[in-house]
Amino acid sequence: MIRLFLSIDMVGSTQFKARFSGQGSQGWLEVFQAFFCNFPLILAGQVGFEFIDDERTPSIDIWKAMGDEVIFAAEPQSAEEAASILRALLRAMALYESRYFERIPLRLKGTAWLVAFGEQNIELDIAELAAGDGARHIDYIGPDVDLGFRLSKYARPSSLVVSLDLLEQLLGARNAGDLAFHLVGRDELKGVMFGRPYPIVWVSDAETGFDFLPWEIEECPLVAAAAAAPPSEPKRLLDAIADMRLYLRKMHGVDRAPLVLRS
Repeated sequence: MIRLFLSIDMVGSTQFKARFSGQGSQGWLEVFQAFFCNFPLILAGQVGFEFIDDERTPSIDIWKAMGDEVIFAAEPQSAEEAASILRALLRAMALYESRYFERIPLRLKGTAWLVAFGEQNIELDIAELAAGDGARHIDYIGPDVDLGFRLSKYARPSSLVVSLDLLEQLLGARNAGDLAFHLVGRDELKGVMFGRPYPIVWVSDAETGFDFLPWEIEECPLVAAAAAAPPSEPKRLLDAIADMRLYLRKMHGVDRAPLVLRS
């Protein structure tokens, strides 16, 4: 079983809440309630639009909400389906910002990653947290689940940061041209790949590109690099994946096979 996880988080939320210091939650609570209620609806609408001509519309379920972040889980049946889900997510992020954040100093950033469940990663059915009436509460645990949360540190507005497993599948999709990929740097992720610097890859909609604000470009070197450079060539991205796989095999005796989505 391979699942696609999608994390959407608010940028600037801490400072935004601080503006209402001394007022309790009055002033900011409505903004956050609207996000948790309305963003999933907008995402569902964009997914429906993206798959309107397909026989199957994938289900994207909320896994959990944490602080200012909501995490979804899906089970794409092919690389093409995963690419279309990401495109719908990017459009949902842009649409939500235009509707709800036009005069508010908040933005959305996203992380997307694949996890294969079986040996290393497991699903837990926690009966004590179920809502009753036959409902189930499923939690996910494992190093590849954790990888996504480590990677989310490098998420920025107007884009998605993606794992290498997901990137490899997207590059092989027939609709890969709907997305643009930017290798913006490398950095060590705690507890990931034995400390080998991990490629940081951002994805944007190929039609619209990034929508960085001027001060975001000025303040963040990664954003500046992405804004100034064209999308990375597929060969460069595939080489980065192959280099990581070689490092794991040569230095640590680990064979990390590709996660293959059914086509």
